[in-house]
Amino acid sequence: MGMGQIMATLLVVLPTLAFSVTFLLAYWNIMQVDYKLKLIANKAADIANSTATPRSDFVNTDTVLTSGLGRLCPGGRAVSFSAPTDADSGEISITVQYTTSSSDTYLSDKTVSTLIQTYSFHDQNMSITITCPTI
Repeated sequence: MGMGQIMATLLVVLPTLAFSVTFLLAYWNIMQVDYKLKLIANKAADIANSTATPRSDFVNTDTVLTSGLGRLCPGGRAVSFSAPTDADSGEISITVQYTTSSSDTYLSDKTVSTLIQTYSFHDQNMSITITCPTI
């Protein structure tokens, strides 16, 4: 192996390999966050559909939402809710959002969100946004 090949390996191949590995790890973390947001949206939709709670009381009375869903957020912090608003007739629309930390190397300050729309069994007609706090 000549000196040129050694220099090429040290100056090109190794930094490219290091960047690729660290970027894939950062992307893997974002995909894990996306999975958790989808799980939060699904569980919140199930809770909203399982009770005939009026939408004005939905956020305030349900401890499963405030404590249980908070454990699914990145970092395990409590979720925050927007005030429920009107949705299309017979629908429940839930959006879950998370903004990545500004200390992330490659994907900092990016908003990851998911939306679930489901039929409302008890005619709540509600739209709500759930926000997971940044770690």
